[in-house]
Amino acid sequence: MSAESIIAVVEDDEDIRANVCSYLARSGFGAWGAESAEDFYVRLLRDRADLVVVDIGLPGEDGLSLVTRLAGQGVPTVLMTARADLDSRISGLDAGALQYFVKPVDMQELTAGIRSQLRHMAPRAAQGDTLAPWRLDRAASRMVAPNQRAIDLTSRELELLGCLMAMPGAMVTKQALMEAVGADEAEDGFHRIESQLTRLRRKTLETTGTALPVRAVFGKGLVFVP
Repeated sequence: MSAESIIAVVEDDEDIRANVCSYLARSGFGAWGAESAEDFYVRLLRDRADLVVVDIGLPGEDGLSLVTRLAGQGVPTVLMTARADLDSRISGLDAGALQYFVKPVDMQELTAGIRSQLRHMAPRAAQGDTLAPWRLDRAASRMVAPNQRAIDLTSRELELLGCLMAMPGAMVTKQALMEAVGADEAEDGFHRIESQLTRLRRKTLETTGTALPVRAVFGKGLVFVP
């Protein structure tokens, strides 16, 4: 099992990140690292992650936000942080982390925890159930989630999703998005897109119970992850 499992380590301390990845590799896992949530999103476009080890104190988007996003997409996470207080532990587990490790982390304990989580995942994977992809129904102005629940879309939401879903897994730049939705001024135009996306995320989660799989690449654009 572990020889086929890929672990991503999102940690801004280069030495810690390298040491954890190295130990995981020696333990039979595939492993790769990212220094921030934004770096992780970009790397995830070309490399898979079966489980993600996350530090809370990341630059840019913090670790709890990343854990929440991943939990909404069914990606298992464990936290590895210097924050040992009870409130931080509770916040981390409430965000969706499956386990909480306090630095300095014993590598054997971390690896055992990862193996335990992957074993719990194995029975579900063995069932061979596959979800339908997200689908955009332009004629009906709606998007259909993998669980077949549909979200009614405004014309602007339809334009935005049409642009993103035409290039699944690829980053669509700010400029391309603004041109697609007819926005004029660069900063104000993209701010309106971000506000629209925030409302769409909320509507999608409330209607389907599933997080909208659109990720922001910090300062560059957006990615629809199929």
